[in-house]
Amino acid sequence: MSDPRTTFRAVVEAEPAARRPLLWSAAGEVLALVALLAALVLIARGVDAVFVGGRGAAQVLPVVLAVGALGALRALAQWSAARTAGVASAGIRSSLRIRLLDAIVRPVRSAGTDDRRRSGDLLGVVGDSVDALDDYVTRFVPAAALAVSGPVIVFVVVVVLDPWSSLVLVFTGPMLVLLLAVIGRRTRELTRVRLAELSWLHGFFLDLLRGLGALSVANRAADAGARIEEVSRRHGATTMEVLRTAFQTSLVLEWSATAATALVAVTVSFRMIGGGLSFAVALSTLVVVPEFFGPLRRLAVEYHAGQSGQAAWERIGPWLDDGPRPGVTDGRAVGAEVHGVAPLEFVGVTVRRDPEGAPTVDDVTFRIDPGETVALVGPSGAGKSTVVALVLGFLAPDHGTVRAGGVDLGEVDVAEWRRHLAWVPQSPTVFAGTVADNVRLGVDADDDRVRSALHAAGAMEFVDDLDDGIDTVLAEEGTTISGGQRQRLAIARAWVRDAPLVVLDEFTAHLDLLTEEQVLAAAGALLDGRTALLVAHRLQTARLADRIVVLDGGRVVGDGTHDELLSTCVTYRSLVEGRRDGLLAESGGDPR
Repeated sequence: MSDPRTTFRAVVEAEPAARRPLLWSAAGEVLALVALLAALVLIARGVDAVFVGGRGAAQVLPVVLAVGALGALRALAQWSAARTAGVASAGIRSSLRIRLLDAIVRPVRSAGTDDRRRSGDLLGVVGDSVDALDDYVTRFVPAAALAVSGPVIVFVVVVVLDPWSSLVLVFTGPMLVLLLAVIGRRTRELTRVRLAELSWLHGFFLDLLRGLGALSVANRAADAGARIEEVSRRHGATTMEVLRTAFQTSLVLEWSATAATALVAVTVSFRMIGGGLSFAVALSTLVVVPEFFGPLRRLAVEYHAGQSGQAAWERIGPWLDDGPRPGVTDGRAVGAEVHGVAPLEFVGVTVRRDPEGAPTVDDVTFRIDPGETVALVGPSGAGKSTVVALVLGFLAPDHGTVRAGGVDLGEVDVAEWRRHLAWVPQSPTVFAGTVADNVRLGVDADDDRVRSALHAAGAMEFVDDLDDGIDTVLAEEGTTISGGQRQRLAIARAWVRDAPLVVLDEFTAHLDLLTEEQVLAAAGALLDGRTALLVAHRLQTARLADRIVVLDGGRVVGDGTHDELLSTCVTYRSLVEGRRDGLLAESGGDPR
């Protein structure tokens, strides 16, 4: 359970530019309270002047005008406080989402262990947890700031007006603060449970959608629906418990504040009747004292927002570890020495994703010279994907080094390194947007360059047949085009980057033979003059390479040309002959 002050500092430090708006928000709340106290005292003096002093309306007109001006000042201060708090909240949430996106796209690794989480957790953190900070910043933080300064200001005013009445506040104030702390602990635990249940719902619902076909065939869709209903009902009960606790807090505070105000009213009445206190002072004290509890009552109303924000931060915080992480140890740029002319080397690289299991890759050593194309082949589970993740900066080795131009990639800025990379994955992502926008993803390229990339990738033929050419809007996930067309768009995306190092990750695995030939022709144009690592599932793909590296069980078991490996590497020969899973097959799917 994190400390509330620690949570507040962490939230504010998430966006340093939010500090000034938050200070202005707190100042606006204090100014509004001061304006209210001044108006109440003036009203009490005005009532005394009319009903006790017998003054006419003209004589109290300045008081009425002053009260009106103070009311306007209070309204302006409250509006300014709300607006600046909203600005701070927007800045903090925007900054957090950017940092969280970076943490998701570049999964944080510790000792080579995959720390990625379920999609539901990601949605819960990026969505609900970050959104919970809105009420925390705009409602709870101003209320907490006023709860600290407001009672002190009111207490000073009461001491000036009637020191004896201030003794009542000395005893009641600390008791109410203690009450808030006790009830708040319960609210915080309930809120943490509520957020965990909501994230589970996200993940389960996404898994249900992805596997709806399999569940339907197995006649288990109704069971999944019943499970969602059960957890939703429990989540609703937890939410109501949080609200019930907040309402109980408000009720107890109202009773306490009313009792304390009544006690002050009794004492000032007796002293006023005995002649020891004037009517003006007595009335001023009576109208001011309730404002001592006003900030505390407001804090009680907003307390659940504070606990929600604190529980949300406990979920967000682990994603924002700013300590050393793979690829960003000292922020040093890759440098010109690796731009297109440097060899890429694996030297004794070992990655152990499961601390209790065997290494995913074990003491892997090989080299790709500048301008050379190396194919990586091996049976399923051989470690090919891990090697690709190391090159892309998604993983750091437990032992050994991955070097570019003699520079350890663990000592360079990962964002700068990736500027020298182009990646064509097995299942490329197509975003909802135009063909041109999908091709120029992350690159500032004009339409002419986009067309050149599409021509080089052999994609211009089908793009010209689309309704609006390169301005045609594609559906999310590229469902309106075929698998081969998506692959050619991905090759065009890689071509337009003009990166010196290209990584092709089983990019023909799901294609039929005819489409594969077209995509391989496009890939050949992309690889021309570049250094390339390609993960091959098909023999045709492997033949694009100058050299083939064979992995088996996480180790390099062969390195050479196709003919050399057929005679020297048992694993490679069994892949070619179709006797191993993950074979270099000659057939494919996706006939579109």
